[in-house]
Amino acid sequence: MSIFEHMKKNKSRELLFLEEETLNLKAIIAVDSIILGAANASAKLFEYKNEDEAVADALDIAYYNSLRASLLRRSMGGASIVLLGDPDKVKSEMYFRALGVFLNRWNGKLFMSISKGISYEDINYVGRESKYLLGLEESHGGLGKIYVNRAKGIIHGLKAIAKHKLKTNSLKGLKIVVQGIGDLGSELVNQLIKEEAEITITDKIYDRIKVIQDKVENIKIEKPEKIYDVECDIFCSCATEKLITPENLKRIKSKVLTGSTNQALKNLKDVSILKENNVLYVPGYIINGGDIIQMANEKEGYGAEKVETELSDIYKNTLDLISESEQTGIVLCKLATEKAEEYVKNVSSIKMLK
Repeated sequence: MSIFEHMKKNKSRELLFLEEETLNLKAIIAVDSIILGAANASAKLFEYKNEDEAVADALDIAYYNSLRASLLRRSMGGASIVLLGDPDKVKSEMYFRALGVFLNRWNGKLFMSISKGISYEDINYVGRESKYLLGLEESHGGLGKIYVNRAKGIIHGLKAIAKHKLKTNSLKGLKIVVQGIGDLGSELVNQLIKEEAEITITDKIYDRIKVIQDKVENIKIEKPEKIYDVECDIFCSCATEKLITPENLKRIKSKVLTGSTNQALKNLKDVSILKENNVLYVPGYIINGGDIIQMANEKEGYGAEKVETELSDIYKNTLDLISESEQTGIVLCKLATEKAEEYVKNVSSIKMLK
């Protein structure tokens, strides 16, 4: 697929390429929108199969960052910084400081935040050159690690889903699968334990499972290839984007499919399979915006208490969208996208009055 075909898919308008050969730095920067405000550019370091795959991922991340902010009515745009390479080989202090120099060229229209393959140590190196960073640890002037508030936001979303679909106001006693227990998945498990849910976890990396096993007695473990056969109330996909194939969808024994990944389905058309089986599909970008709430407050100078209060916006927003989808017959994914795009369009019209 050509670059312009990739961009047309998500209506993205700006795509940049950056290379610094002496540092093994190769970056793709996608800017989806800055209409609502300065863009949150999630930074991801990954060894892609090819450049075509990297371009597609950069554009998708930027697009979903825009959707997430718009659905929550936050004054943030959407962007991404995709870094190509093996994290174990390319990382260095100068590598990330060079990224900071690049960020400064945007004069505050682009803020970097961490994602897969990027650690807080890495982003602190970026901070030696640039102040345009969000989602920082408290020791570096932020409001804490963003995956914590992202997990807390998902809990609010799960409670809204449970109220609508399962007719309960609590997650207590609900059987919940968590597929993928990286930083975010592990934190979600921690939050679910507090909610007294019955949890089953899986991950391809055993060391991640072992960490949770050592902390939590009698937590249920399942092999990755068998996780779709586990009977549960809610299946939370916190692994790779677009991981779940039609074959696996047919095996899911859950009343709800959702999670932290923006889009769990390999093909969005497969939502029809879930509908036939009376499974409610709530794409992750509807419930995973706790980090957006944190970063918006961080950028505006507010504190952690305000973030904690505003996380409940995810509950109301999720419940409203699911209810409207049911009443109108509009598929939830389509309805959420339309709502987000309409809001951006309305804000753009208002700004034209200046």
